[in-house]
Amino acid sequence: MAVRMKRYDMDRMCLGAIALWLLVLGSCKSKGASSDSPQEQSTEIRPSSTVVLSAAPEQSEAAGTHRPVNKKLEVGQKVDIPSGAFLSGSTPGDRGRDASLEPALVKVELGAYSIDRLPYPNDPSMEPRTGVTRREAEQLCAERKQRLCTELEWERACKGPEENAYSTGQGWDGACEKQPQACASGFDVVGMGTIREWTSSDWDVGDGESKTSAVLRGGRKGVADTEHRCARRELADAQAQGMDLGFRCCGGAANAARVSKPPTLPTFRRAKLDASQVASMLRTVPQLADLGEVKFFQEPDDVNRVVARGDAGRQGNTLTTSPLLWSPALGEELLVMAGLGASGSSFIAAFHRLPDDRYRIASTFVLKNDPGPIVLGFNGWVKNRLTWSSCWGCIGEEGLIVHRDQGRIVIEQR
Repeated sequence: MAVRMKRYDMDRMCLGAIALWLLVLGSCKSKGASSDSPQEQSTEIRPSSTVVLSAAPEQSEAAGTHRPVNKKLEVGQKVDIPSGAFLSGSTPGDRGRDASLEPALVKVELGAYSIDRLPYPNDPSMEPRTGVTRREAEQLCAERKQRLCTELEWERACKGPEENAYSTGQGWDGACEKQPQACASGFDVVGMGTIREWTSSDWDVGDGESKTSAVLRGGRKGVADTEHRCARRELADAQAQGMDLGFRCCGGAANAARVSKPPTLPTFRRAKLDASQVASMLRTVPQLADLGEVKFFQEPDDVNRVVARGDAGRQGNTLTTSPLLWSPALGEELLVMAGLGASGSSFIAAFHRLPDDRYRIASTFVLKNDPGPIVLGFNGWVKNRLTWSSCWGCIGEEGLIVHRDQGRIVIEQR
């Protein structure tokens, strides 16, 4: 039986339904907030060392080092690699580093294994076998009762017991491209980094498909020195073939250790750290050593002062005086801060965040005899840059902190 309702009852029900809908919508927005939104709860940072590593040079400063072979090359030689740990990957901020692929010096334990001293056919009288797919390489190793090396086995053999960046040492010896059999790693494995090599390792590219990519190690001829680093990884279709794409075989049980994907972090997070500890860190940075004791600017008073000096409005940006943890790309994490030194100069500094909460200088900018205040401005939808400002929207009194290719950070004034 139909029931006729009074008009005011219907109005009350409609208003109640609308209120309930708005409440649910607000709840959904809260739960579904973008991971790129700044997290209001600060992440406490306790640097494990007050010594900040120096920034990576724009060009290679390490002279091309040469490590000759220890013993005469013969057919079928193998090198026994003992069980032990090594640091996989590279240091954040290194030239040529791909942070999305290379771990940040992750400790890896490997069991003992053997590796062919030369690329297949492991014969000093023959050129490396190239132009084969990974499956064909696996079959050729299996015919010798061996297997393809995992990528971490390859990397450890390349870095050697001293864990060098290149098989030839801390710098790449370009002569090895012409005479690969004259160059050995610290384990006396020969020719590593002179051609690209198949490994048995796969990598989920994370594109939503089930297909994975095969991992290559080594480098091509005629490319930048950083392309020959032991930590360098390259992805390829397992069916690919190339005249510079070879392989070498390993023996013993395959190590199960594998490279893990870097976590996806919020683009911006507020950081909480002690100003006195920051001062100790900055004293180890030549560009900032003269600042003396430092203090952070205050929120909201200093933010309001910076906004009031200009007439641009915030324009959808979040402004803060808090230090920030910034993740502009997968695998990249930086600590960015602005502050005032006892010298009367204000500064902006960006540091690469390393394992164990250590830091490496990325970029600095000092405003001599300018007490600020300085704020950091960001928009969660823009990952690769943030703004610094002492007068919001004023030409010459603000600038950008920009993440560029290969993890380079540039602080500029505009």
